[in-house]
Amino acid sequence: MEQLSTRRARVDDIHKILELVNGLAADQLMLPRSPGSVIENLRDFVVAEIEGEFAGCGALHLVWTDLAEIRSIAVDPKAHKRGLGRLLADELIRDAEQLGVARLFAFTYVPGFFEKLEFNVVEHSSLPHKVFSDCLNCPKFHACDEIAMLRVLKESEESHDRGPLSLPSSLAMFPRIQQ
Repeated sequence: MEQLSTRRARVDDIHKILELVNGLAADQLMLPRSPGSVIENLRDFVVAEIEGEFAGCGALHLVWTDLAEIRSIAVDPKAHKRGLGRLLADELIRDAEQLGVARLFAFTYVPGFFEKLEFNVVEHSSLPHKVFSDCLNCPKFHACDEIAMLRVLKESEESHDRGPLSLPSSLAMFPRIQQ
């Protein structure tokens, strides 16, 4: 039986992550990532390995105090059907739970994968933090074909009706500013 494992990404994984993600993006299976975005967010990534060899990656990106995104889950096509996507997703979900994140979302072209992980389809507009932080700069902003999916990990005390630009919600975290 082959050994499947995950670990935190390292600097020497950057090229492999970019090659895998952007190769799948060229086939319209996911959105591409720039070298800068992978380098700057390397600490978000985990790597899947088969017998110690790179076979996939995924990232957990903290978006707000109660919200994180699973990004860039990618498995080398030669390693499909071995459970690596699920292994990566489970690791990222555990990370989110350990951080105390209340809601976890993904934008995907593969909703069936996330449905098996208890995610539900939601409107893009229900995730204003994502829209304001990333989507505005995406070339597909006006014609987004990704499916937004959400999983509630725990009930949050934070209001879901407010976006990142909501001043009262943002200032509540900084009591001295309100004075």
